[in-house]
Amino acid sequence: AAAAAAAASFAPPAPSLPPSRLFELLPDGRTVHKEAPPDNGGMAAVADALGRIGLQSYVAAFDSEGFDDIDFLLGLDRAERAAVATATGMDAKPGHAGKWVKFGFGEP
Repeated sequence: AAAAAAAASFAPPAPSLPPSRLFELLPDGRTVHKEAPPDNGGMAAVADALGRIGLQSYVAAFDSEGFDDIDFLLGLDRAERAAVATATGMDAKPGHAGKWVKFGFGEP
């Protein structure tokens, strides 16, 4: 028992997390937003944008892969849009993937 107690005293301390400007660690261990995240339109905005460029058939795929932030999607470059096309299965139709990669939500 003494050996176990001695070994426990040499255990490294639990790492402490640096302070966050977005999240707060509660005494019970839960993490919560310090303030509500901005309303970016959510999936409805992404669905609307996909519909405007004729790619509405990918709404469910964007949603299931977590691409539900229109501001994030609008900020992607061509290589990042190509990765989204692959993740959402859009690359199975090269015309659709090409349109998305080249123009994003803009007009061709």
